[in-house]
Amino acid sequence: MNKQIALNDRLVKTIGIPALGLFIPNLSGLITNRLYTPSELAACYLFFIVVAFLVWEGNVRLMYYIREKFPWSKIAYSKIIIALFFANIVYSGAVSLLLLRLWQFCAKEPQGENQHLINSVLIIIIAACFITNIYEILFLNLEKEYNETRVEQLNVAKAQAELEALKNQIDPHFIFNSLNTLSFLITRDPKSARLYNDTLARVYRYILSNKERDLVLLREEVEFISNYFYLLKIRFADAISMSIEITDLSAENYLIPPISLQALVENAIKHNEFSEKKPLAIDVSISSDHVIVRNVMNRRSNPQPTSKIGLSNLDNRYKLITKRNIQVENNFESFVVKLPIVRF
Repeated sequence: MNKQIALNDRLVKTIGIPALGLFIPNLSGLITNRLYTPSELAACYLFFIVVAFLVWEGNVRLMYYIREKFPWSKIAYSKIIIALFFANIVYSGAVSLLLLRLWQFCAKEPQGENQHLINSVLIIIIAACFITNIYEILFLNLEKEYNETRVEQLNVAKAQAELEALKNQIDPHFIFNSLNTLSFLITRDPKSARLYNDTLARVYRYILSNKERDLVLLREEVEFISNYFYLLKIRFADAISMSIEITDLSAENYLIPPISLQALVENAIKHNEFSEKKPLAIDVSISSDHVIVRNVMNRRSNPQPTSKIGLSNLDNRYKLITKRNIQVENNFESFVVKLPIVRF
């Protein structure tokens, strides 16, 4: 950070140091211009500029050293600032007094006149403290920007890591349920098992191609959930039904996290009892801001073991990707989940 400040203050130094070298001797009355030839006057002001440079650069390097050497905490901040300004005063006063006193021995100014010298030293000390204050403000602003940027980068990295972890939960979850279904069909209906396996390959291809994406077109997700529901129909036949009230036109205009509808259908299958006499009906529709998934509730008397990552996973993914939460409504007759959608 210090290097960056040193680079950024080059223009200020180029203007400020000569300005101080020209301004301070005249303000304090240290030099009487008419007593010198043009060449002598140029040499005098060149000397004053060198003094200004040594005071300015010395104070900056002193600040670098103190900031690097001592830990800056809220508790010790005031003490360090006092020490820094004290060091600036001592350094600026000593350097300017020594060099300007040396100049006086060679100058054409009246001897024995020290008031102008004292005025010059005081002005240099005040200027040094002012410059130090400006640099300190610059340091604090840069540190604040750096810390804010660092916090933002850490938050992004944390969110990305959490999102990747949540995405990775989809694969074993989906495989576990699919293999259970395939195992069931192999023993009961080998022909359906083969069809199921082929369709499963197409469904899983969608998962593999979209698992790294945060959002997909709603149309793509609707096509996927239709294929996925076909797998369920192979096993459950007329015991389940699903209606999708989303037009192709509306599905082209929105984005949604991938595999989100599948998680809700899977959740309904897992937690409800259903049969051909009392089928499980799942409705998927769209409003202005949400995709709505609704199913009639008929809770299982003996709930299946669950990893409890379904809805929680989906809600966390939504929170990380869209900064919005899913909405869950349960009135013990129907179970409704509203998924926020992103306009394309």
